[in-house]
Amino acid sequence: MTRVVLPLIACVVLAAPAEAGAQSRWREQVNRQVETAAKILNERGYRRTHDVYDGSLKSEESEYLTLALHSGTAYAIIAVCDNDCSDIDLRIFDEDNKELDSDVENDDNPIVTLVPGHDGKFRLKVIMAKCSTSPCFYGVGVYGK
Repeated sequence: MTRVVLPLIACVVLAAPAEAGAQSRWREQVNRQVETAAKILNERGYRRTHDVYDGSLKSEESEYLTLALHSGTAYAIIAVCDNDCSDIDLRIFDEDNKELDSDVENDDNPIVTLVPGHDGKFRLKVIMAKCSTSPCFYGVGVYGK
């Protein structure tokens, strides 16, 4: 039994850095894309208002992020995804689950915009519409002016 367990543990230990390295590579790729988008938004007067969110989803999966947004601020919220993703979508909802904006086009660079009428917590739905090698990594940047 010990002879079987030790090689198995060695395989797991040796594989972990490779997997972590791959995740790091995809995370870096997504962060570079967010920074490229940020430069364009900065030229239009927007500044980052939240930390960059990143995560991973399988094809056709989605998840919600909760964003604290302020009244009167014009927000542009972007998403990007790694090279294995060809379509990622965004939908933004208020506290009453009313959709305020969405970008569900067949592309990998959605943007939603809004100017909240009140301070509050808003829900952003990130949808991994098409991912050829699951999971796909994504990043979300929130900018305001």
